[in-house]
Amino acid sequence: MEHIIGYDLARGLHIIAVIAWISGLLMLPRFYAYVTASQPGGELEAAMLKAARNLRMIILTPSFILAWAFGLFLFATYVSGDWSRPIGEVLAAVPHWFWGKLVLVLGLSGYQGFLSSEGRRLAKGERRHTERYWRLMSEVPFLVAIAAVLLATLEP
Repeated sequence: MEHIIGYDLARGLHIIAVIAWISGLLMLPRFYAYVTASQPGGELEAAMLKAARNLRMIILTPSFILAWAFGLFLFATYVSGDWSRPIGEVLAAVPHWFWGKLVLVLGLSGYQGFLSSEGRRLAKGERRHTERYWRLMSEVPFLVAIAAVLLATLEP
């Protein structure tokens, strides 16, 4: 089956999109920490809320979409020779490490949704979490990314 782009190019673009996505997920909670530590209605709060919104719109959303699109393409390409068999057999042949990685990526996707909703709350003036909470939350994507990358590269 001929593809518009090759597997290696798609894999490279997937990695680039994931790097941008994880970078955004690492930065966004830090912006929220600055908002939480700032004076309500002050200049710093306004600047950090704007930076957080721009990060979500310019980096996080596009890189999230591209990471998923290229990831799905890579998965479909990986199993493309198997589509003549029943879907249950095709899915049963997918390596176990992939399902673990998929669960981690779904978790990061949900985490991004959580961050987006918290950003809207912060923009309304709701400060439900402490600065320390946001600083700790900024470490979550890195830890999950480590596990996902090791699953994909070591294929245990």
